[in-house]
Amino acid sequence: MTLYGLRSSSSILFRTTTTIIGRTRSGVVSSPKVAAFSTSNAKTPIRWGIVSAGKISSDYAKAIAITKGAEVAAVAARSLEKAESFAHDHDIPKAVGSYKELFQDPSIDVIYIGSIANEHYQLAAQSLFVGKKPTVVEKPLTLNGKDTRNLLQLAQQQNVFFMEGMWTRCFPALRAVRNWIDNGKIGKVVTIQADFGWSTKDCGPHDRIWNQKSGGMILDIGMYMIQLGQVGFAGKRPTRVQAMGSFVNGVDHTVLTNIQYGNSNDDDGGFLQFHISGEANTEERVVIQGTEGRIIIEPPAHIPTVVKLQADQGRTGMTKDEVLHFPLPDDSYTTWNYPGSIGFTHQIQAVGEALQKGERQCRHYTHSDSLEVAETMDQILEQLDLQQEEEKVSENDDSVVIA
Repeated sequence: MTLYGLRSSSSILFRTTTTIIGRTRSGVVSSPKVAAFSTSNAKTPIRWGIVSAGKISSDYAKAIAITKGAEVAAVAARSLEKAESFAHDHDIPKAVGSYKELFQDPSIDVIYIGSIANEHYQLAAQSLFVGKKPTVVEKPLTLNGKDTRNLLQLAQQQNVFFMEGMWTRCFPALRAVRNWIDNGKIGKVVTIQADFGWSTKDCGPHDRIWNQKSGGMILDIGMYMIQLGQVGFAGKRPTRVQAMGSFVNGVDHTVLTNIQYGNSNDDDGGFLQFHISGEANTEERVVIQGTEGRIIIEPPAHIPTVVKLQADQGRTGMTKDEVLHFPLPDDSYTTWNYPGSIGFTHQIQAVGEALQKGERQCRHYTHSDSLEVAETMDQILEQLDLQQEEEKVSENDDSVVIA
């Protein structure tokens, strides 16, 4: 495989509310199964190297700064000037103008790549091959399933930790949801319905969302929706994908997708349905419907802090509700580029714990999870490309005038 020039545990306190036919009781409980905002008992902090000096890297660096047991040791950018400016703004002790220099720095424990998506593949390959460094890559890991598979294989060959930054899976709220499902609290999962949209009306003509290689809503936020199938239908793979969408500036803008897990006669299978959009700021709620109740991930579901379990009480229409609250730390002390970015602290901690245990992937979002999502996005984008081609043919046919 060519690597260059390619085309390609402590406890947290949380609040719980249980409602039984209109009666409510509240209290504070301690759970050893969800992580606090610190890494582990390591005597020295995990030292991060940041690749790229953009907006998402800025938020990530700020989240590292509030995570006990972690620190940013260096940053690299396309120019030394940009790296030094970023280092000054984030109180980082070292700035370099060469990615290779950062990858080979022996004082760095793990690399975070926060560049634009169409640079992820080559930068990640360099980090793994040149530096043989544990690496976390902002999502999407790559732009297609083939490149994702290549990177995962390279990480395994190099025998180092590697992760796509699906931070949502590291939130204690989502881990509580998985525990409810695994423990059969809502019976068999039948369907999952979800949405995610943010308005692109203020995005200028050169905004990353219009990039013809890496833009569009599927590559921007589609992975948040697709990974929900792994939460609800653990161990099952997608067997059928149906997608349709609308387009702006040549990229997908609103997309509706249905995904089937298992087959029609599979007792453990089910369906995921979602829509994503750049035309509107949607509610962003997730409903996981089971045979004996449902789980609701309250908005914004990609930064989950409140989850609700509704257990059906027969055919009475009544439910026994349990609500768990996992509030984020107060983030008002500084400015952020994206809402809820302080939640990166959960992923930062998960990575630190994995490194201290000598693990090669994150248990919350594994290599196989990344590959499955990437290959599902491939199918969706292929169907959208076909739709665009069919519409172009139809428009050309309609424009033909017969004398």
